[in-house]
Amino acid sequence: MLFDMAGTLSDTEAFWQEAEERIAIRYGTGDMKGKAEQQVGAPMEARAAFLQARYGVRLSIPEIQRLTVEHVLSRIATGFAWRPGACELLAEAKRLGIPTALVTSSPRVIAQAVVEALPEGSFDVLVVDEDVTCNKPDPEPYLAAANRLGVDPLRCIAIEDSLNGTLSAQQAGCLVIAVPTHVPIDEAQRRIVLPTLTGISLQQLAPIGMT
Repeated sequence: MLFDMAGTLSDTEAFWQEAEERIAIRYGTGDMKGKAEQQVGAPMEARAAFLQARYGVRLSIPEIQRLTVEHVLSRIATGFAWRPGACELLAEAKRLGIPTALVTSSPRVIAQAVVEALPEGSFDVLVVDEDVTCNKPDPEPYLAAANRLGVDPLRCIAIEDSLNGTLSAQQAGCLVIAVPTHVPIDEAQRRIVLPTLTGISLQQLAPIGMT
C-alpha cells in the first residue's frame, strides 16, 4: 500500500497553507483569501512559483521553500492530528505483512518528522521530494515507491487526497482510493472516491479487487 502524507495520513496540509498565506502577506501583494487550497498536492517548487507569479512575492524560490519548511516544522513540533481511519488502515496493512510506502511531495525533513510520530517500522519505504526528478502529478514518485518495494505498480493501492497525487498514482498504474479533504475529486477508472477512511478495512476492500 502506498500512502500520501499531508491531508491523507497526517492532518498537516493546513500548515502549508498557513505558511504560504503568511509569505504572501509579508513579502507579496496581500491576502490569499483561502486560495492556497489551489496548490494542494503540488510540488514545493511549483507552490513557491505560484506565490511569485500570483502574489508578487519578492523572494527567490529557495527562500520561499525555506520559510515554508520552517513554518511547517514548527507547527508539526507543537502537535498534529491524523486523518480519520488512516493510521488504522496502515496498521492493518502492517499486521497482514503488506509492504507499505509513504509517497510525498514534502522534503525528507518534514516526512521524517511525521513518520517519527508513528510506531517504528510503519513504512518500509519513504519517497520524498529529493528522491525524484519530477514530482506529482508525474508518475515518477509512485513508480519509484513500487520499484523500491519490489512490487508491480498495477498491484498497488495508493491512498491520496489531492488531484495531483491521484493523477500521479493512476499514471503509475496504481488503483487509487481518493479521500478528498480540500479540493473535490471525481470518480474515474481505477479511482474510487470515499468521504473518509473511518471504518474502512482491507477486508472490506477485498470484494472490489483491492487486495
